[in-house]
Amino acid sequence: MRHPLIPVFVFLGAVLLEIFGFAWVGGAVGALSTVALVVVTAAIGLWIFRIQGVTHWQRMQAMLARGEIPARELLEAWLLMLAAVLLLVPGFFSDAAGFAFLVPPVRSAVAGWLLRRRSVWVAAGRGSAAAPGETIEGEYRKRESERLRDKQDR
Repeated sequence: MRHPLIPVFVFLGAVLLEIFGFAWVGGAVGALSTVALVVVTAAIGLWIFRIQGVTHWQRMQAMLARGEIPARELLEAWLLMLAAVLLLVPGFFSDAAGFAFLVPPVRSAVAGWLLRRRSVWVAAGRGSAAAPGETIEGEYRKRESERLRDKQDR
């Protein structure tokens, strides 16, 4: 069982890490250069995100046009958005994580890892569904007890 305060500690650890990074870089290059570096990395990252986002969107549209389900591409799109958020958050460690998610092989590997972790839940949730493209025919008749219950609910 996980402790409910773990996310709070992770968040506080990330904030303290970013503060440490600002102090370390600020001590090495100066305060103004540190602020400029954060702004420049965010601008470059968002520019790369915009280019990759458009390309990624077009690839997903092409898959949908072919009738394919772009599950991996949707997960990669989510990781691209996470990269954009990490690049907007001021800090050098969040920028490094954001830039890592902008690298297609890294993003693809993380998406594959996430899909493998969820594959057990997906397979268990399928049950006895029909094969893709197969139609299951059947009839439906309301029982008398359900009709009486519907009349009472009105």
